Amino acid sequence: MAIAEDKKLEMVCVVAMARNRVIGDGTGLIWHLPGDLKRVKALTMGSPLIMGRRTWDSIGRALPGRLSIVLTRNAHWSAPEAVAVSNMEAAISAGADWLQAQGQGEHRIILFGGGEIYAAGLDYCNVIEATIIDAEPESGVCFPAFDENAWQDTRLESLASGEGHPAFHYHQLVRKIPPADLISNS
Repeated sequence: MAIAEDKKLEMVCVVAMARNRVIGDGTGLIWHLPGDLKRVKALTMGSPLIMGRRTWDSIGRALPGRLSIVLTRNAHWSAPEAVAVSNMEAAISAGADWLQAQGQGEHRIILFGGGEIYAAGLDYCNVIEATIIDAEPESGVCFPAFDENAWQDTRLESLASGEGHPAFHYHQLVRKIPPADLISNS
């Protein structure tokens, strides 16, 4: 499958999490960080987003300029402008097909959450674009544990706390060894 002549299909994880890996409360965003939604839009525009049904519900709609691929156990679930799939392989295939049809040279599929989806897809990711929040909620949905030594972590930017939000940092983690193949013939 050719996505772009010089680029191989890759999966990028986009996540916001506390220092203790909490990503949410199971219903929506628990932080409102200045500029973070704009950054997420820039990172994901033109790419398919693989998310779980609860993440879809928390967003409430398809995000413009991106395909929403929703992993769900409910075979009867559907939503306008979303593609429902039952497993990660089907999600990857739907994302690859959509990228091919777009013909824009984009080669990234975005792993978009929540916790179960991150756990199912992290082995396929080459990059994690992370917003790390200086907080440690006592409970919540967590990003899966992973071998941090297998990733090169670069802090891109640090932002101070402000009215109504804690300090946070943008990190880019790049896998030191290749991830699992997304599609065996890509």
